[in-house]
Amino acid sequence: MRVWLKKEGFQEGDLRSTRSIHPYMHPLGHACYKGELNVCKWLHAHGAAPDITKVNGYIETPMHVTCRSGHLLVCKWLCEVGAAPDITKTSVNGYTPMHFACGWGHLSVCKWLFEVGAAADITKATNDGFTPMF
Repeated sequence: MRVWLKKEGFQEGDLRSTRSIHPYMHPLGHACYKGELNVCKWLHAHGAAPDITKVNGYIETPMHVTCRSGHLLVCKWLCEVGAAPDITKTSVNGYTPMHFACGWGHLSVCKWLFEVGAAADITKATNDGFTPMF
């Protein structure tokens, strides 16, 4: 896993920092974005557990970036390990995970979000007035 971190531009041995070529993303958030479930689990087990709900520089949680990328298994894992409240959390621009999943065409993630408590988010508008259905 350390090889993966280094390959992705993170510093050796630094499991939680954003001091890398990814100034707006911590390693766990980046692994979620890439859909690397095994890396996510390893990071979580080796000190990155507090980052499950940590926001990046855009005030997006790992759940936001995972829904945008469409990685359903990672979304489910995040929920299991403590990020369940993040399924309806808004980013700095008012985007929810449902906005990202719909906007990027990830139907399986949209259905899952709807089933686990984000049903009301299908009509929620961003700061610019966009709903997920837009």
